[in-house]
Amino acid sequence: MDRYKEKNCKFCDKLHKKRGVYCCQSCANRDRTEYSPKVAEAMRKVAIDYNRTPEAIAAQKLFGTGIASEDFAIDIPEIKDLSDYTEFLDGFDRGEKW
Repeated sequence: MDRYKEKNCKFCDKLHKKRGVYCCQSCANRDRTEYSPKVAEAMRKVAIDYNRTPEAIAAQKLFGTGIASEDFAIDIPEIKDLSDYTEFLDGFDRGEKW
């Protein structure tokens, strides 16, 4: 028994037994809604306004699209003498003991 019933493609009217109303991705892409320049400009303005909100800035930082290295980088201390750090070594002053 076939998984999907036989049907005609919504775009090219070809018979197929695939999931959905299109026979292939090409037909699905051709049947997209085209927006007028006026609607596209309105959607662009809404997106720009949203991207300036604190919620959008936080989401961009969370997903790695708006974070700079200065936001997470830390300074590495300069170690001039290991004797200043003997309390942290706890007997591991030689490489063989690590």
